[in-house]
Amino acid sequence: MLEKCLNPACSAKFRSLRDGRVFVKEVEGTSHDNGWQHPHQPAYFWLCGRCCRTMTVVAEKGGEVRAMPLPASVTANAEKPRTPKNRTDTAPGERNAQ
Repeated sequence: MLEKCLNPACSAKFRSLRDGRVFVKEVEGTSHDNGWQHPHQPAYFWLCGRCCRTMTVVAEKGGEVRAMPLPASVTANAEKPRTPKNRTDTAPGERNAQ
């Protein structure tokens, strides 16, 4: 399931966990010949770095999992440039020089 980006319009192939985002969704389980069933089992899906900025993964009631656009308010915040925060704290083990 992590073979390529879940967005059908994207052809990015999964190569590393560093690029993109992995989603875990519970999908309808399987039943075995002996009557034992897995009611829900986790399945893993991936959106590449470009697609995860504007999309998310949803599981429909019928068990279908697909990529859907994020709400406009979420994507607008993702597009804003981030500025570095001024840090006044020290790293663990360091002391303030006074």
